[in-house]
Amino acid sequence: MTLQKFKSGLLKLDDIILKGRLKAFYSHRIKYRGKAYVLTQDLYFPPHNTANKDIRMGPEGELLAVGGDWEPERIIFAYKNGVYPVVFKDQPILWWTAENHCVMYPKDIHIPKNMRALIRQNKFRLTIDKAFYDVVSACSETRQKYTWLTHEQVEAFHKLHALGFAHSVEVWQDEKLVGGLFGISFGSYFHGESMFARVSHTSKLAYIALSVRLAEMNFAIMDCGIWPTEHMKSLGAVVISRDEFLEILDRSKDVPDVIEDWDHLLDNWDLKQAVQNHFDGLTSQREGV
Repeated sequence: MTLQKFKSGLLKLDDIILKGRLKAFYSHRIKYRGKAYVLTQDLYFPPHNTANKDIRMGPEGELLAVGGDWEPERIIFAYKNGVYPVVFKDQPILWWTAENHCVMYPKDIHIPKNMRALIRQNKFRLTIDKAFYDVVSACSETRQKYTWLTHEQVEAFHKLHALGFAHSVEVWQDEKLVGGLFGISFGSYFHGESMFARVSHTSKLAYIALSVRLAEMNFAIMDCGIWPTEHMKSLGAVVISRDEFLEILDRSKDVPDVIEDWDHLLDNWDLKQAVQNHFDGLTSQREGV
């Protein structure tokens, strides 16, 4: 029997009899041994430049550490240090860094013509933190095939929401939740975790509305993560170096929280007027006013 056939037979045996426990043991105990720092109970991450460049997530992600837990203290500590947790099926928590980051400066949000037309129609109602659990659930359903938003992560986000670190933007049509996003925020920093749309363009609408509102409050940065996408770039996101990102992150996390009462952030706020003010401001900048 060749080695390949032996491995194939062993995997089948594991699936049928051991219910994947052998694969899980390998992933948790052997696969990453010596390839990345193994977290302990201490809140610590190694320097970014020690990441394993040979183990990647997407075009930019580099594996920095393995293990740990989903406790709120560790997650917030990670984000405040520019580290992102991701978990895949039958694997330990993997913590990532990158030499480049995709970010949005809220004041630089680009609003395409089709979205301006949609905003003028005034067909949707927007809220913040009115249906956090429903938004996370919807994002989990749309991302299910990627298996990254696991039950443990969902529970962690619920805890972070209760502590005031995680927030959602909801888009409603006829009292039905049709789109939205959620993410983590502290100081003048917001990291978008995930978004969903049950009606075309509603996730983009949530993101634009949040960007414009945060720009009004002089938010420093919206972190789009280590996986730059054309979708985010089309809205004005840019790619910056890790050093530049960490410098902005340090300034953002060290200021007092810009927003204390998130769930009233969009009360009595007119998106259509805010978008008009946004473009008026851009015109004034170009004319040197």
